[in-house]
Amino acid sequence: MSRCIVHLGQALAFAGAWLLFMPAHAAAPAQAASAAAPAAVPVASSAVASAAAARATLPADIRWVTNEEEPSIGSAKALRGGTLNSSIDSYPLTFRLVGPNSNDAFANWNRKFTMLFTLTTRHPSTDRFIPWMATHWAIAQDQRTLYFKLDRDARFSDGKPITARDFVFTWRMMQSEHIVSPFHNSYAKRFYESVDAIDDYTLRVVGTRPSWRPMEDYAGLWPTPAHATVLDGDWVKRSNNQFQIAPGPYVVTAAVRGESVTFSRVPNWWGDGKKRFQGLFNFDKIQLRQIPNERRLDWLRRGELDLMQETTARTWNEEYTFPAVRNGWLKRARVFGSRPVGIYGLHMNLEAPIFKNKDFRKAMQYLFNFERVNSNLMFGDFTRLSSFFEGTPYALPSPWPYTFDPAKAREHLALAGYKRPAEIRAQTWWGRLGNVIYGLLFTRSDTDDVLVNAKGEKASFTLIYGSKGVERHLTVVQQEFRRAGVDMKLRLLEPGTAFERGLERKYEMTMTARTSGFYPGVRQYLHTEFQQKTNNNNIWGFTNPEVDALIAIYEEDLDEGKRLQAMQRIDEIVREEAFYLPFWTGAFTRVAYWDYMRFPDDWLPKRTEQLIDWMVYWIDPQRRAQLAQDMKDNKPWPLDNAIDKDPWGVRAPAARRAAPLCWP
Repeated sequence: MSRCIVHLGQALAFAGAWLLFMPAHAAAPAQAASAAAPAAVPVASSAVASAAAARATLPADIRWVTNEEEPSIGSAKALRGGTLNSSIDSYPLTFRLVGPNSNDAFANWNRKFTMLFTLTTRHPSTDRFIPWMATHWAIAQDQRTLYFKLDRDARFSDGKPITARDFVFTWRMMQSEHIVSPFHNSYAKRFYESVDAIDDYTLRVVGTRPSWRPMEDYAGLWPTPAHATVLDGDWVKRSNNQFQIAPGPYVVTAAVRGESVTFSRVPNWWGDGKKRFQGLFNFDKIQLRQIPNERRLDWLRRGELDLMQETTARTWNEEYTFPAVRNGWLKRARVFGSRPVGIYGLHMNLEAPIFKNKDFRKAMQYLFNFERVNSNLMFGDFTRLSSFFEGTPYALPSPWPYTFDPAKAREHLALAGYKRPAEIRAQTWWGRLGNVIYGLLFTRSDTDDVLVNAKGEKASFTLIYGSKGVERHLTVVQQEFRRAGVDMKLRLLEPGTAFERGLERKYEMTMTARTSGFYPGVRQYLHTEFQQKTNNNNIWGFTNPEVDALIAIYEEDLDEGKRLQAMQRIDEIVREEAFYLPFWTGAFTRVAYWDYMRFPDDWLPKRTEQLIDWMVYWIDPQRRAQLAQDMKDNKPWPLDNAIDKDPWGVRAPAARRAAPLCWP
């Protein structure tokens, strides 16, 4: 199953039932296409800003660092050109980068060429920082002051130079209430003391505190086109459907509601020819068609998609039997990798009356039969998630404490006050008599065995989800719940709507996923400041003073041991509170592709979770023409029976346990 989230300098999004999410530290402000002069952002007066800029100078003893020595992420063999035909499962709720509804299925694509163009980025195979928008950097001894040399060639898609002013504007924009993003408001306040332009191409960033990971915390700013962004009270509404001015190689050039979104490559993009971008962003155009997840294979089979990431075990194992596969024209690869996993599963709204009771929540945990789902529906390919911080050093080493145990579930249901209706009635003489009469006169109805409490409230709730492809799995869960007297109603919604309901806490139980960055962004999920508001990633409405204090230790303490202890204690609390019912994970990315699509020798970077994380693949036009001719002549191509690809040597550790997948 595919999921996703990242840090401020990486990405986020979500797609259908496998929703992608907010960055571990932040997302990105959007920019309007207006050419009007930007309105003043209500953060600091221009006099204060000018004074801050006047104070920003380079230290006399500064020592610049770069890292152009890392291997290219992409392949030198990659060819430029052609149109990539891919899909999204719902039309964008907005084209803004931040603010209401900006974290939907389209967000990962939208941010790929905008907010992910941060000052530096982490190499997805070596984990070391490399230049991105900045060519050089320096970290002061105070571990909170950073300096950056910007790439002087960098241009926005409208041709305007990208300067230090555009990064300063991003910081100010993050602080503004006009963007209606509590997360970014909080992030800017907690992480940045100042962001100043020393000159047009030199930037100083001062964090609020010394950091044990200063590049991770403070180098994640991206450029917002200050010359074309008017930030005022109407910004959210006005910019909702405006395409972004981007620093990256693609911009949205067309969108048809309910049908498609088209990206086109920026002519003479400034990054062309630079080593760090070699073999990336190889297509002239990217066509995203709106296709439900469960229909994508039909489109691939007809040749209307070039490749896709297969998220369904049954489809992968049973449905790739059509002639194009048998003849070797359409290939498959299961590419093993290593990355943090994030959260994925069922989530209980702590503001919903039925889930305010911890014993009831624990009963739901004990009723989840992972082994049945995995063996019967997923060919045993997956392992159970066991931590809120899966795949990172912060995960508790012990397995998830709630295994399938209907007896324990019944104990917790009883503690929560839920019993069979007949048991409730049998507590009085008249009730027992009524049970006898009812049994003589009527056939038991389907609802007779749904548990009730003393108030007559049924053990019944609705689970919302956004992809029909997972319905079989949820039906198995529903059956186990029903045997225990719990009525879980399934409600399929359009993916964007299901996601929005989660952010606004307009649900009882929901199925969703959030991916994780190199370091978990725990604050956005569990801190009280986000419980007090909606439209953020604290989708459960969770609050706990101890967790708030532990988050501060994780973010600020320079002692590695204390940080580890704090995070593992948070993991324990999440388990005890039982509002998150984790699903499963696999250490691989399944790819189905027509054989004119080419990949590097190592297939995908080590930290890949989604195919669009790093666009290292390309179209071979000669191979495409030959394939078209051979398909017309019904001439088979050689089969590749070695479907499993393990370029990073992680398959064996992954088979032993999901947690060691990262940081090997």
